[in-house]
Amino acid sequence: MLVCGIANEHSIAYGCAKAFHELGADLAITYLNEKSKGYVEPLARQLQAPLFLPLDVSQPGRARGRVRSDRASSGAQLDVLVHSIAWAPKDDLQGGLLNCSAEGFAKAMDVSCHSFIRMARLAAPLMKNGGTHVRR
Repeated sequence: MLVCGIANEHSIAYGCAKAFHELGADLAITYLNEKSKGYVEPLARQLQAPLFLPLDVSQPGRARGRVRSDRASSGAQLDVLVHSIAWAPKDDLQGGLLNCSAEGFAKAMDVSCHSFIRMARLAAPLMKNGGTHVRR
């Protein structure tokens, strides 16, 4: 199971990962950057995730390289992809909906929504016996 989007112990993604861990799933957990790593790494250890990987879906090609190199090369199968990634520029979040910039809105939609489609495309070939893509 690949879980993307854990920010802290209050994240929906963390709740999903914890529930699947309790059911015996092997987890691969991603984190955004070095700053977020400090918050997510203790949770990944607690969930005994054998894979703990950086992933910034806003960087072209990063997801492709991450999914292919870390999962496919090991011959592992992926059964579930949990995409719980959401982001928007700070100025657009604080300025209210009517003041949101077109650029900020487009970036938020790319990171929060379209990255799910990109990740699903990459994950599908690893789901050899079928699988599930979840957007939370």
